[in-house]
Amino acid sequence: MKRIAGFLLCCALFVTALAGPAAFAAPAMQSALGVWADEEGKSNIEIAPCGQFLCGRIVWLAEPTDSNGQQKRDINNPDPAMRAQPIMGLTILKGLQPYEGDEQLKGLVYNAENGKVYDIYLDPKGPTMAVEGCFAMFLCGSQTWTRVR
Repeated sequence: MKRIAGFLLCCALFVTALAGPAAFAAPAMQSALGVWADEEGKSNIEIAPCGQFLCGRIVWLAEPTDSNGQQKRDINNPDPAMRAQPIMGLTILKGLQPYEGDEQLKGLVYNAENGKVYDIYLDPKGPTMAVEGCFAMFLCGSQTWTRVR
């Protein structure tokens, strides 16, 4: 009987190890999944799984074209080879993972308006999500995003 109990315990630990941290973080990560409108109404960002983390990409823009009627491009990207990529579909949130237990997520956000990357903290609460982007520890800005779907 002890051998069977030991075997079952071993199997349970193995399955838990395979599931990895994402299995424990599922509630926090699940609440952020979906499409969110930014506070200014300029864009919608879809947050979805990418590997063991979550990422966010632009799926709608209020102004998808430039003054010449051309699709907006990532012209401020520090990598010249990336400046021709369209803003629509651009992944701007990367590596979102649990932070502060299971209540928040943290990761990186790319700002296509200036080509810089910042730390980001997300706190999804039902139909809204508090979003805070930080450059260094003390220079932060915040918005409230609204769930679109």
